[in-house]
Amino acid sequence: MLALTLLSAAGCNSQQPEIVAQPTVSEVLESCKAYLGKAVRVAGYLGDCAGYDCHLFSDKAEKVKWDRYIAAISQPRIILADLREPEKVMSVGFTDEAWDRKAEKFQQSYVVVSGRMDETSCDGRGGTDRSPGIEPTDIRAWTPAEGAPAN
Repeated sequence: MLALTLLSAAGCNSQQPEIVAQPTVSEVLESCKAYLGKAVRVAGYLGDCAGYDCHLFSDKAEKVKWDRYIAAISQPRIILADLREPEKVMSVGFTDEAWDRKAEKFQQSYVVVSGRMDETSCDGRGGTDRSPGIEPTDIRAWTPAEGAPAN
């Protein structure tokens, strides 16, 4: 059963659906089609979030893999076929200075990001910088009491 259940008021289009569960980045990516276009609250590790870069990772180890991947592809004469892009990463969409300021204090920590999943992609791949996997509306700390790993 999916970790996400959405409830909405019958006949009332003005209310946002209530999110009653909180999947992790890994859970969303494993069952992507079920989340497309849905309001979600996703738990994961937030890396850098500013300018053209804002990603939510399954955990801190995936962030380290991502940093190594980015450093490798930045090298001259790298053979891209020999590299493998980390898989447990979700793009946090659109460049928005207000969002980046809100997310700034949560960088390099475990968080819960609320928003809406993109209609076509859960990870943002195939688009440009900051292509949405999730279009964020809010962010907060993911606590150990909720199952967050130690930072």
